[in-house]
Amino acid sequence: MKIYTYYQDISHSSQNELIDLWKLSWSRQGYEPIVLNLNDAKKHSYFETLNSEMRRIFREITNKEIEEYGMSCWFRWLAYATQSDEKFYVSDYDAINANFSITEPEDKLHLMDSDCPFLASGTPIQFENLCKAFVEVSNERIDILKQQANHYHDQEFFIYNFMSDHNESVEELKDKYNILMTRDRSHEGGIGDYYLPNHEKNPSPKTYGIYHVSHASTTMYLNSTNNNKNSCKNDVRLFLIKDLLGI
Repeated sequence: MKIYTYYQDISHSSQNELIDLWKLSWSRQGYEPIVLNLNDAKKHSYFETLNSEMRRIFREITNKEIEEYGMSCWFRWLAYATQSDEKFYVSDYDAINANFSITEPEDKLHLMDSDCPFLASGTPIQFENLCKAFVEVSNERIDILKQQANHYHDQEFFIYNFMSDHNESVEELKDKYNILMTRDRSHEGGIGDYYLPNHEKNPSPKTYGIYHVSHASTTMYLNSTNNNKNSCKNDVRLFLIKDLLGI
């Protein structure tokens, strides 16, 4: 079973070591980890449309120009759409597999942490349709989004368009684009929950199969240990992953 991630060099430090740890964690569980990049996204015939439309949509919603990191959040899904596999997993490269063995993906495009798109599964055509949804849904709801959002990357797309707090028609959208959104805390969670067993959201933190070792989770850990001012966040992030993997 293949698991893909996406990397675009936007001058973030420690990314190569982080990607190596991501690869190690998934290969240990029997997966074949593969890193895609901007050139993969550019192979798709929809690239120019996605590129121009999401820059314009971001500008209309925020009155700002989107940065390259923001565009990489959109491009990654198109890179996944250029692959030939029938079904596969995709994740951020801070999605660390601690105990998630080979599992058959769902038939629908599956967002496995609800509106947080760090982990998903699908087919190339499902990811292509998602990229088209980025443009179509955003344009259809642009006037509403201008009132709701002051930032607009892929996570905000799911928050403001596919969560009932912001859109009463979410079920119709999910059906239209064949999207399943779940959040199973017995499978995936934040690294902060692993190190903070009394965290209110997770009474059994060490049962997760996949840990999202995000900047936010690392910040939560640093704040909890009162080391935020004296620690390099990237170094701490790598330390937490290595400790989780026992290396």
